[in-house]
Amino acid sequence: YLSYLRDRLTVARDLLAESGSVFVQIGDENVHRVRALMDEVFGEGNFVSMIPFVKTSGKNAKNLDTVNDYLIWHSKDIERIKYRQLYYKRTGKMLSNAYTWIEEDYGLTRRLKREEIQDSSVISTGKRFASHSIISQSGGDNMKFPVTIGGYNYEPSKNTYWKTNASGMSLLRKASRLFPVKNTLTYKRYSDDFPVVPVNNWWSDTIQSTFAMDKKYVVETYSKIIQRCLLMTTDPGDLVLDPTCGSGTTATVAEQWGRRWITVDTSRVALALARARIMGARYPFYLLADSPEGQRKEAELARRAPAETPTGGDVRQGFVHERVPHVTLKSIANNAEIDTIWETRQQTLEPLRATLNAALGAAWEEWQIPREAGDDWPEDAKTAHAAWWEARIARQTESTPPSPPRPTPNISTTSPVRTPGASASPGRSPWTASARIGCWRWTRTTRSSTP
Repeated sequence: YLSYLRDRLTVARDLLAESGSVFVQIGDENVHRVRALMDEVFGEGNFVSMIPFVKTSGKNAKNLDTVNDYLIWHSKDIERIKYRQLYYKRTGKMLSNAYTWIEEDYGLTRRLKREEIQDSSVISTGKRFASHSIISQSGGDNMKFPVTIGGYNYEPSKNTYWKTNASGMSLLRKASRLFPVKNTLTYKRYSDDFPVVPVNNWWSDTIQSTFAMDKKYVVETYSKIIQRCLLMTTDPGDLVLDPTCGSGTTATVAEQWGRRWITVDTSRVALALARARIMGARYPFYLLADSPEGQRKEAELARRAPAETPTGGDVRQGFVHERVPHVTLKSIANNAEIDTIWETRQQTLEPLRATLNAALGAAWEEWQIPREAGDDWPEDAKTAHAAWWEARIARQTESTPPSPPRPTPNISTTSPVRTPGASASPGRSPWTASARIGCWRWTRTTRSSTP
């Protein structure tokens, strides 16, 4: 078996492009042998990752159940490998574990109640956020200074530094991103700053229902696993080779995602199954970036004028994709527009605060002004209070706008966006965000495909 596999891997190595990758699925009985064989053929330095993926919920084994197989991933040349980072859409469980604070619409913050963490549908308003460290272990003198929030001073401890300089910290404060937790100053990271998380080398979401999957072979690989491999290592128009055709899962997935494909098998039965599967499949039809419709949709999503360059319908130019925002501490600390917004709004807020203090004989700073007016306040104080909070909320909203969606490619989850009336494609298609989150699509019935 190992000699058989070595011969085919050697041919695969010779056929691979310099940026190409090879994946081998194997169980735990032989994973160590096949890993050593692939190191021999491709070189230890070209090993990329070992990916365990869950294939069953359990087999009722006499001893400890084995519920996963492995993907061994090697490249032709690790320095030139084509890699596209994939992402998951953040799940409710991830939100419950990390994003346990909420900022109300008027800017005040509180911890979520247990029932709100368990069921986010009971949260009517506000933005969930997590408190993240703003301390770095490295930096210079310009990254170590006191910061005043709510009348209290915060400063990094010995041999630690802020993650940004004084100018950046000022912008973070004006954007209401600084959040004291006990004696520590932290950074607010909202759940919608970047609503996806990177895919790593542990795939626990690859179980597919026996009733939902029409398997032709016992060892047939789930479509979802092949989809991920293709999206991580290829672009539309790239060529994919499967030397063990089986029921044609690789060819089916490659066709779905706009990749060219070649599949080989010694069995006529396998080829007949694959041919029937592909000819009878219904595939999602993605909007090409290199098309007039694609240019218009791309301009709509990117908020710019449509391109006027000629189009040729070249799939290698990729598809049009939805976007997700990606707000980072760095992007806020470098956003000079926040200063302009702050100064403009302060021209309204400061006179109102002065009027409120004069009416009540107080000397309140911003953080001391209560959300609700007192019942015994005079009318002019109530009016100034209401106007101040209205302007305060407007400043908060304007100072922390959602970042423009960026076409940072290669983000994948599991649920493409469908156009109204479009029918589902076979299997659950990964979607990619920030340039590859579900594609705008229609449905087509394909004839036989040409590799």
